[in-house]
Amino acid sequence: MRREAKILKLKSIISLKRSIESFNQVDSDEGRVTWTLMSIQHSLEMLMKCLLLEFGNPSKLFDRERNRSQSLRKCLGLARINKTIKLTPDEAGIIAAIDEMRDAEQHWHNYVSEGILYHHLRAAVTLIDDLMQRCLRERLADHLPARVLPISTEPLKDLQVLVDSEFSQAQKLLEPGKRTTPEGKARIRTLLALHSHADPDYDFGEKEVEQVAQAIKAGKGRTEILPALTDINSVVTGEGLNLNVRISKSQGLEVRYVNDPQQAAGIRKVDLRDHFSISYKDLAEKVGVTTMRLSALKAHVGLDSDPECQHVWNFGKMQHVGYSQKAVKVLREALTKSDMANIWEAHNPMWKGSRDKLCTQPGCFTRNKKKG
Repeated sequence: MRREAKILKLKSIISLKRSIESFNQVDSDEGRVTWTLMSIQHSLEMLMKCLLLEFGNPSKLFDRERNRSQSLRKCLGLARINKTIKLTPDEAGIIAAIDEMRDAEQHWHNYVSEGILYHHLRAAVTLIDDLMQRCLRERLADHLPARVLPISTEPLKDLQVLVDSEFSQAQKLLEPGKRTTPEGKARIRTLLALHSHADPDYDFGEKEVEQVAQAIKAGKGRTEILPALTDINSVVTGEGLNLNVRISKSQGLEVRYVNDPQQAAGIRKVDLRDHFSISYKDLAEKVGVTTMRLSALKAHVGLDSDPECQHVWNFGKMQHVGYSQKAVKVLREALTKSDMANIWEAHNPMWKGSRDKLCTQPGCFTRNKKKG
């Protein structure tokens, strides 16, 4: 293992220990949630950077514009396309949700219930163990005493029950005549942070908190205001030292883009640099084709016309194009259903002759466009 990767792994383990110590502290609750979230978020960030340094391109771990290491969100994008790490959307969602709760707690204030905090700390411990096994062939138990684990006197409740409880509490705190609006909004911040389980790229600010608060005051229900939370579930296996918690999205919801922000309570904000983090060369490697054949495959599926697959940044006369995870999925699916040889013949970018002989493969964007 690279020397710097070893240092980052050690920092991750140390911060994990601190988060467990903070969660289990018995003398006082002052600062307990803050230190628990800050430490577990740091542990996850250090582990992500350790694995990316060891199994990825070290140069991508630094943002040249900001002259510092990449953000955790950027690292999640890199880890999802890394062939060794293979971070799943559910795993990325756990890290993103913890990051959002930590951000709200560190830079402003939110309210994280005991149940939600325990759920996510346990899920983080499980995830760290999973990643260490998958990538480093190590077990977390190799680095921690057997007695070290998050302990709660409350039974582990179903995540949907916890979400319903938090929403109900927010409703009560936002009732007319009560001077508890700040407390109600604090719970809303945690609920919005949980959106990251459904969409790891989700981000929110005070504008979204206010929109949800107004929707609650208007009498709207949870499924109407926060529909993405309906499909988030937790799977609990084992007990005691071997207790594992994995949080997943049982059924994905389509992301809707709206022109009028008033149409939705929780608006999806995305850092485009993180969402469209895949370069053209990386896209070709991920799909498993040459860069020339990628151009033909892109034309076949009409990738350039899908704003959810690619984004173009204009810097004066220069352009930079980035691609999303959806682009990888669309191109891979096209390859499994089509004959690449025919696609290459029909969409070869170097072809200078007539374009009359259309692609015969299913789902051809060019052929369907001409028919329309």
